[in-house]
Amino acid sequence: MYKKTLRQYYILSCLFNTGGLQIICAIYVAFLMKNGLNLLQVNLVNAAYFLTMFICEIPTGAFADIFGRKKAFVTACAIMCGSMVVYGLSHTFTGFLIAEVMAAIGCTFRSGAFQAWMVDSLKHQGYTGELRPIFSRNSMICQIGSGVGAITGSYLYVVNPALPWLVGGASMALTTVVAFFIMKEDYFVKAAFSWKRGLVSMGDIARKSMRYGLDDKAVRFVLIVTGMQIFSVQALNMYWQPFFKGQGISEQHLGFIFVGVIAMMAMGAWLALHMDVNGKEKRMILMMQAIAGLLAMAAPLVPGALFMVAIYLLHELPRGACSPLMDSYLQKRIPSGERATITSFCAVAPHIGGAIGLVVSGVIAQCFGITVAWVISGMSLIVGAIVISRNGNGKSEE
Repeated sequence: MYKKTLRQYYILSCLFNTGGLQIICAIYVAFLMKNGLNLLQVNLVNAAYFLTMFICEIPTGAFADIFGRKKAFVTACAIMCGSMVVYGLSHTFTGFLIAEVMAAIGCTFRSGAFQAWMVDSLKHQGYTGELRPIFSRNSMICQIGSGVGAITGSYLYVVNPALPWLVGGASMALTTVVAFFIMKEDYFVKAAFSWKRGLVSMGDIARKSMRYGLDDKAVRFVLIVTGMQIFSVQALNMYWQPFFKGQGISEQHLGFIFVGVIAMMAMGAWLALHMDVNGKEKRMILMMQAIAGLLAMAAPLVPGALFMVAIYLLHELPRGACSPLMDSYLQKRIPSGERATITSFCAVAPHIGGAIGLVVSGVIAQCFGITVAWVISGMSLIVGAIVISRNGNGKSEE
């Protein structure tokens, strides 16, 4: 029975990422700059996404725990559909902000709920195996699908810059319908209560999960590391399109660079699947972070566009390994009853770090250039890993 649930998990995850999120990833910044935004404004639009997620993450996670993870995920898909359409039809800074806020709300409905649905469904069906292989396999499947989406989006962009967004909206509409019909929650028992009592219960679960997150050492480690990582990588995530365009690479080929990013992250996920990390998850996460930082510093400094692309792609490999390692480390250590809410709570630090990182890297890039912003990003990753390892957070496992 659990094999069917795993197939559904992989299919829905691939649909959500391939046609919804990743079809626009290779042209996202190029699209905004074509509509007149500068480097700082591009980052401010994306900062609105992170700030909205910070506000909505815990309430939507509590919604999933109270009203059901299926309802939360279907809602996420529907909102993401609307966001993609609004984005494709917009031409102003304000319009992009509205679309970005919608996307953030959609992603918060998904973030804790979808993973929690899979984990608790498997437990209900008697699955007793490791979670790390599932997360690693899902990451690899999604990366492959994302590559297809990115290449498709870059070619659609050349035909019409709005096309990737509109096609992505249609894909999210399809995902909404598929999720509605195939997702099951046999483990979930719906309580008979009013909306007023439901909202009160949501608040209670949110407060309980926040206290749990602040008191638990494993959750604190995840909060610190993910927040630091996402602060540091914003310049690397946001500015590769204008940077490589400045090196003479055409827009329709940006999708192939993104495929390289996906391939490196998939390889990193594969390595995480085959690493002997039992008892050493923290140390391995910090090691991957430091290696990524060293390569990020080197990427804009090596001679020649091809070498720059190669080093940039290589820095994504250790970053790809971090995600499944972190997911497995966290999910083994949190209770089922508040799994969605605690998972959402662990995304709060990244949202804060991401918003601050976007503003800081945007100012640096606008004033001093993308090369300087990338070098500082790499230094931040390395210094952060050293600081955490030396204060003891990276040594022992709970």
